[in-house]
Amino acid sequence: MKSRIFGVLAVFAALVVAYGLYAGFGARASDHQDSPVTIGRPGADITDPYIFPAPDNPRNVVMVMNVHPFIPAGQGLSTFFDPGVVYQMNFAPPGDLGQPFVIQFVGGTPGSNQPVFVYGPNHPAITGNQTQLVPLSGQGTINAPFTVGHMRVFAGAREDSFFFDLDQFLKILPDRNAGSAAASCLPKIGNNTCPQGFNNPGVDYLKGMNVLSFVVEMPRADLIAGCGGDQIAYWDTTNTSSGT
Repeated sequence: MKSRIFGVLAVFAALVVAYGLYAGFGARASDHQDSPVTIGRPGADITDPYIFPAPDNPRNVVMVMNVHPFIPAGQGLSTFFDPGVVYQMNFAPPGDLGQPFVIQFVGGTPGSNQPVFVYGPNHPAITGNQTQLVPLSGQGTINAPFTVGHMRVFAGAREDSFFFDLDQFLKILPDRNAGSAAASCLPKIGNNTCPQGFNNPGVDYLKGMNVLSFVVEMPRADLIAGCGGDQIAYWDTTNTSSGT
């Protein structure tokens, strides 16, 4: 498996730089179903990245990669990682993103005891729009915490933490609704049926919906050593063998 080359299917460039990994900035963003390709393969669709200091250990940092949006309430534990996707956390100095330090995940055969394989952290031999698996570090099981080296890992279902009024958003930007040709509801550019933009109060459209998450807690020192500095950019990618 290590020799297989994977093409990038979906990339989410996280709005995250942890200054010195000591100030512990966290940044949030959301990008559900951004294209027909990710709509067709939800297991490879990245929704949110997060990075923040470990609340109970200031020497550690926590990264979260959320994928597979809009899992209905009650179906989180019966939804599994796409075994044809390499899920990758990327870290690099902000001025040099070309040689990332990565942690990779691959799901095994789907099921209630789906294995989750963890590769790295390490530097991949191939970068850019392709990637190659780095050496295997360990494995665990979906929806159960486990430890790999210095890393504490959870891979499984979580409630989507992003508060968002999707219905109103798709009225404002209808082309984001699977390429709809409907007019925007805003004045001047549309039919003026929602001149106020988003409603006040808003609606938590995602309440109760689930995502699949990779959560890693690891020593800050390991990231600093791997990236060669204490200013770290973080972004996530998903890759498949076919790029589709």
